[in-house]
Amino acid sequence: MRIMKIDISQIEFNYQKYPQTLYQSVLRIGFSFPISVNQENQHYICVDGHKRLSALADILKDNPQYSRGTLVPVIIKNNGNVRSNDCWRGRNTH
Repeated sequence: MRIMKIDISQIEFNYQKYPQTLYQSVLRIGFSFPISVNQENQHYICVDGHKRLSALADILKDNPQYSRGTLVPVIIKNNGNVRSNDCWRGRNTH
């Protein structure tokens, strides 16, 4: 499955409480693994990653000029793309 970057405003997710360590990790490192979403027309529904998206939403609220911006790495689960040779891990690990 191909990893894409999508603006957080296009992703529907359930805001959830998360540990402060997650906030700090997203602030410092970003996402180590892409968020899983399903596509519905021109927006996306979060399947896995609600807490990480909640942390990013709070970071953007606290600091609109956040250096990593509003683009989120995602894997679209229901688009039929089964290509699996994309390697996100080589770009961002911790």
